[in-house]
Amino acid sequence: MPAPNIKNSNLKDLDLKLKNIKDKKRELKSDNKAFKSAHVGWRMVLELVIGILIGVIIGFCMDSFLKTSPVFLIIMIFFGFAAGVKTMIKTSKEINKNIKE
Repeated sequence: MPAPNIKNSNLKDLDLKLKNIKDKKRELKSDNKAFKSAHVGWRMVLELVIGILIGVIIGFCMDSFLKTSPVFLIIMIFFGFAAGVKTMIKTSKEINKNIKE
């Protein structure tokens, strides 16, 4: 809010510029919150997908090495999914802890 008792026009202009800069900073902070929530969402998705991919790779390698049908592939996909979900839960707890602090 510009001070009404400022008589010098240069000081009034400076006061208005400072007010505009402060308003822009407030807008950037709200944009930053949206970016953080999107970052958290992508982090969760990546943790789940990477867990499944690691399970697929390990299961495929075990099946190739042991010359079996895709039994280990299926089993390791489920283990990878479980590991991804466990990591997502751990991350969400960590984020909730940081929000409460």
